[in-house]
Amino acid sequence: MRSAAFLLLVVLLLTGCREDAEPNAEPTKAAGPALEFLGDTTIPRSPEFGGTTVGGLSGISYDRRSGRYYLISDDRSERDPARLYTADIDVSDRKVTAKLTGTAPLRRRDGSTFPSLASGAVPPDPEGIAVHPGNGDLYWVDEGERSDNLLDPAVRIAKPSGAYVRKLPIPDELTIAPGKGPRRNQALEGISFTPDGKRFAVGMEEPLRQDGPNPTAQAGALTRVTEYDTATGRPVAQYAYPLEPLFAEPREADSGDTNGLSDLVALGGGRYLVLERAAVVDRYRITVRIFLAETRNATDVLGRNSLSGATAMTKKLLLDLDDAPGLRVDNFEGATLGPDRPDGRRTVLLVSDDNFHFLQSTRIAAFALS
Repeated sequence: MRSAAFLLLVVLLLTGCREDAEPNAEPTKAAGPALEFLGDTTIPRSPEFGGTTVGGLSGISYDRRSGRYYLISDDRSERDPARLYTADIDVSDRKVTAKLTGTAPLRRRDGSTFPSLASGAVPPDPEGIAVHPGNGDLYWVDEGERSDNLLDPAVRIAKPSGAYVRKLPIPDELTIAPGKGPRRNQALEGISFTPDGKRFAVGMEEPLRQDGPNPTAQAGALTRVTEYDTATGRPVAQYAYPLEPLFAEPREADSGDTNGLSDLVALGGGRYLVLERAAVVDRYRITVRIFLAETRNATDVLGRNSLSGATAMTKKLLLDLDDAPGLRVDNFEGATLGPDRPDGRRTVLLVSDDNFHFLQSTRIAAFALS
């Protein structure tokens, strides 16, 4: 969602040009767990931090051992080499503070940094990051590239220093081939470990080509969530995740409208928080919603090239960010579970991607999950 049309939409929203459209039917709201908005803040804009241009922060993960947060930039080595950041974030008494504390480039096997597209190479497109709860390694997902040059989506592991550890296999159905695999810039978007660290999951932003078209105002679509065994580093299960239809009918076809899985948070027991972000460009509107989804009763589709006849994950709406009093809906892309709160609830944090645009901001929003 970094097309010129989407960037124009966000700029129009931030400058107050928004036209509300008649919404489609609202999804079922969950009667159980709820999210309460606690507050938000921005990471101060800086043209340089540790020798890098800060921006494009599309993933966030909390390290419970150290209390540190990791964030990943989706800069494809265009401004600076692909990289991660560390941050201190504090949520207390409905006040949120955040500041960057460090940065490190993500490195290749030979120790070098990733080159830019301008060099003729095909750099990764970092989108999500997750801290291994046991050893502190950083698992990150790369959307790959589907154009004249092909690069399959990938799950990669790095040290907190950015040093290369290894690259994990992905299911064949997620690889790029004629007529199959992910569409350009709509591949692996989110990653999260279960609380016990025994599994982690990765989420595709939009449907694979063989799984049908992207969501429209008339119909949702199915994307895929893949679970890995952490010990072996291999995929062990996969489920169809139902994306919502677009919230309004676009005036024109092919105007850049989309709704996709932006990130996910594994809660354990086959349950996930899923961040869905949708945009209808020519109605100048973006929505971000958080769902509680679970795999119970869903069909394991690992290795299946078709979702025909599969039972999808079930889900219920926890929060439409438009309904959070005092929160300005931004281009939120990343999500993570933070520390436990004094009342026993768990903190959930979101980060927004500023697209390296001066009218946008890197925003951290905090919620309490009951």
